[in-house]
Amino acid sequence: MPLDDWMPTLKDKMQEIGELERVFTYEDMPAALAIFPCMIILPVEGQFEYSAGGPQRDRHELQLTVYTAGQILGQAMGQAVPFIKLVKEKMAANISLDDKVVSILPSAQAPSYDGPGGIRYGESMHSGIIFRYHVKEKATTFAVAA
Repeated sequence: MPLDDWMPTLKDKMQEIGELERVFTYEDMPAALAIFPCMIILPVEGQFEYSAGGPQRDRHELQLTVYTAGQILGQAMGQAVPFIKLVKEKMAANISLDDKVVSILPSAQAPSYDGPGGIRYGESMHSGIIFRYHVKEKATTFAVAA
């Protein structure tokens, strides 16, 4: 299943974390952040696997960034720490995203989370924490020509 098929489900699952005011993806990113805490989910790296007779599956590295304040504040960094448990538990309870992907698991290529600390969005620095996850999509069928 392509990214567009499962990203809305991931967004909905993250929005269930009651402490988040809003979750954004590449489809609805704001020009500037004005709602806190919020999360932005973006693909940051990927691999395509296909051949004429073999599997056709994509893999994506995602960055889920929680922004807790519109500036660098010690208090906002402290507010980011509970998201470590909240995001981990929500993702662990939804590793197939309602059977839309093979799996969504912590990234093996980077730390599971980075922060809390300062995170840039556009031209502004914010307080927050970054999570990294790996998505293995289900096999799809599309034309592969020689």
